[in-house]
Amino acid sequence: MVIPANVMIPTVAEHIVLMLILVIPVVLVEAAVLSGRHPVEYAESFSLVLRANLRSTLVGLPLGYLFALAGIIPAGLFAALLPERIGSVIGAILFQTLWHGGTIPNELDEVGFFLGTLLSMIPYFLVTLRVEWKYLIKRKAELNTPGFSVTVKIMNGITYGLLSLPFVIGATRAVIRLSSND
Repeated sequence: MVIPANVMIPTVAEHIVLMLILVIPVVLVEAAVLSGRHPVEYAESFSLVLRANLRSTLVGLPLGYLFALAGIIPAGLFAALLPERIGSVIGAILFQTLWHGGTIPNELDEVGFFLGTLLSMIPYFLVTLRVEWKYLIKRKAELNTPGFSVTVKIMNGITYGLLSLPFVIGATRAVIRLSSND
């Protein structure tokens, strides 16, 4: 008997815990970029960036889930265009995840986890750029210069790049393991 599970609540809790663990290193890096590129003291940069990151997390978390849900339909359409072996795997993953709240173990699970996580970071990144830029400009209007949007992109490019690194390494290792098993 299959019991449908609510997969959203555990992942929201996981995201909140991870956010709390990672927020300080992220803010340290982003504050260094902000104070290095603009005439803002590091302590003030830290405070501004901390509040901007908390705001982007509160806004981005529900939007990320909305984007993920909206992405299920295009993913299903895309799966229909793939070769039978790959398409059936993606179709099975989508079906199992939506219907049962999980998946049946498959040899592509590990690759799918890492690549899916990297893919899901894209909407979070885009929302973060916009929310943090708006928040920082609102709190410190003199930052509203032509180069400030570049600063926000650099800040978040560095931190998202660092945050994605374990998933890129994991995906690479998973693909190597999968190809060596064939």
